[in-house]
Amino acid sequence: MNKPLRITVAFLGLYAGMLGIQHGIFEMLQGNTAPDGRLFNAIGPPCQTEAAWHACFPAMSLIPNLLVTGIVAVIVGLAFMLWALFFIQRRHGGWVLGLLAVVLLLLGGGFMPLFISLIAAGASHSLHHPVARPRFAALASVWPWPLVIMAAWMPGSWLVGALFPEAMLAVGGLFFLVFDVGLAVLAAVSGFRFDISCRSSSPC
Repeated sequence: MNKPLRITVAFLGLYAGMLGIQHGIFEMLQGNTAPDGRLFNAIGPPCQTEAAWHACFPAMSLIPNLLVTGIVAVIVGLAFMLWALFFIQRRHGGWVLGLLAVVLLLLGGGFMPLFISLIAAGASHSLHHPVARPRFAALASVWPWPLVIMAAWMPGSWLVGALFPEAMLAVGGLFFLVFDVGLAVLAAVSGFRFDISCRSSSPC
């Protein structure tokens, strides 16, 4: 039986893990140097926070070396993606995903993946706790479009940012709330609703 919620949780985990890997790659590109402090920008000079729509990918790390931080962030990001793809359905899979999200945050993976991964970890709880038909069942019809839009937005944001840097800078914060947070929540809710409709009718 196709599990829409399982697909949604796996996708959100993959999305968050890829964001963490992006941070790690940019950190490695800065070379074998020390960051300015615990808080730093994954994208180094000449990137300026106030002039870039992505704010130079702010991050933090307990490791005082950008090259090592980047390598570790990529490794943890890959582990995060593998867990979301193959093991999230386990009974404590959501807790492990949340723990990996915190580790990714503390070791250079950036702040954005944490929001998405926590949504995925919370949604994964419903994989093992079937509930009665919820309200707002019409949201089931939205799935899987939030996932499609998020998949298109990850590379599309860089393209739009390159073509229209000033416009992206002006609305970057709003786009983050809409595409990275709002769509992740909508994907989890609509996937949950769709999964319930599958359980109560024929397999999807």
